Amino acid sequence: MPIVDVSLWDLERLVGASEREILNGLEYVKGEVEERAGDRLKIEVTHDRPDHFSAEGLARTLKGILGVEEGLPKAIVEAGDVELRYEGTIEERPYAIMAVVRDLSLDDEAIVQMIQLQEKLHETYGRDRKKIAIGFYDLSKIKPPIFYKRVSQEDEYIPLGLDKPVKIKDMYEITDKGRRYSGLIRKEKPPALVDSNGQIMVVIPVLGSECCKVTPSTKDVLIDVTGPHLDYLLKILSILIYNLLERSKSRKVELVKINGNYVTRLEPRRIHASRNAVNEMLGLDLDDREFKALLRRARHEADGEWALVAPYRINVISWVDIAEDIAMMKGYNNVPREPPPVLTVGRRHRVEVTSEDARRALLSLGFQEVMNGVLTYSTLLANFKLAYPAVANPVSERLDAVRSSLLPGLLYVVSSLKRPRAKLFEIGDVVVEGRTRRAVAVAMGGEGLTVTDGIMVFNYLCRSLGVECKMVNSSAPWCIEGRCAKIEGAFSGYIGEVSPEILVQHGVFVPVVLGELLID
Repeated sequence: MPIVDVSLWDLERLVGASEREILNGLEYVKGEVEERAGDRLKIEVTHDRPDHFSAEGLARTLKGILGVEEGLPKAIVEAGDVELRYEGTIEERPYAIMAVVRDLSLDDEAIVQMIQLQEKLHETYGRDRKKIAIGFYDLSKIKPPIFYKRVSQEDEYIPLGLDKPVKIKDMYEITDKGRRYSGLIRKEKPPALVDSNGQIMVVIPVLGSECCKVTPSTKDVLIDVTGPHLDYLLKILSILIYNLLERSKSRKVELVKINGNYVTRLEPRRIHASRNAVNEMLGLDLDDREFKALLRRARHEADGEWALVAPYRINVISWVDIAEDIAMMKGYNNVPREPPPVLTVGRRHRVEVTSEDARRALLSLGFQEVMNGVLTYSTLLANFKLAYPAVANPVSERLDAVRSSLLPGLLYVVSSLKRPRAKLFEIGDVVVEGRTRRAVAVAMGGEGLTVTDGIMVFNYLCRSLGVECKMVNSSAPWCIEGRCAKIEGAFSGYIGEVSPEILVQHGVFVPVVLGELLID
């Protein structure tokens, strides 16, 4: 969970409430005070509320909880005169978007919170600046139009924290940010924002410039967000804008024209949220007046059976999220508790008992247990010529399939150990023909091992589980022809010597016997 460092005095000023009210209100937003040192609070916030990564977002939510300010946060959005022009294509970060927040009242603590919000978003949603890079600039120190283009590593600018111009190639070496992030871009021709006076505002996503940094005297802040996915950037930009608006006197946002068009997503979203459905889910009996009041305390608005949601609430996807907000505003202790309609005595599932018996049996034979994930690399399964369910939107190319067998994962572990002999087993779920099944698998590697060794292990395993199993000659796509046995009886499975082709693909150069039993 992210830890946010804020000043209690700053929160009191932003919210317009007392210390006691602030601390009580934090309980409603799942914000736990981890540490207090004088005026400073370290608050643990949830990942799904990136708007809470700084004091401004926490203050906005607390205003609704305490009744200081309810409903959608006010924002006056206008088309501005500032223009951003793309020059060429930045392949690693093809999109840059901007906005201006006017009439800010800043001090040192406000700047600390801006930097904290920027860095927390970089670390979490930005995947350490791989997916997004954020910049804040004093608009009065910039001459539009602004150009998003590549510059030369021989160009000079004054990086943040330095007092004299240096070449960009030197910045890579002498600054911490340069050493850490320059590997994300083409170092010889890095992407940058450059104003009409030719001053480099930032080398993206590495390090900004002293020329236009934000100070307590800054009144108008230009925000930029760059990255490979436009939809993602628009969501992050809305969080930055609305958090800064908490320090704006006029609450005025100016859109930046990008290549001749205004690109933004600052209008409220409409989500269908039926009062009856929410009541049924929460076990409440809210009337229309209380339902709308709780929505407004959560900083939403009601429009018939629709909820209007501010754009910075990127975690609100469906009416179920609206119901959660209403439960939080109502107070979880005020939601009625009911005993389950059916009273039963809990006991371990038969499959779990059998799994534990199999585990003890294999441990007694000197096997070591491994635990692989249910999600796996499709190439491993394909090497065994196994069918498998594919993941439609994998978070990683190496987690793009649901395992249909434990054997590929076990062989991968054998290859990673680099030992002359190995005796491993795994017990876990697999998905076979659309059904979740419990499997027990073993892997034995070493010179002189044959399928007979595997048959002996599974004969012992079946006897330990109190079932009768029969071994018959068979074949499997991953086995050496003639060295494979099928297990029949109470449980079913296969045992065999792995074919040399598959062993070579995995970098294993000793015989390996694999076996798997479905025990459900």
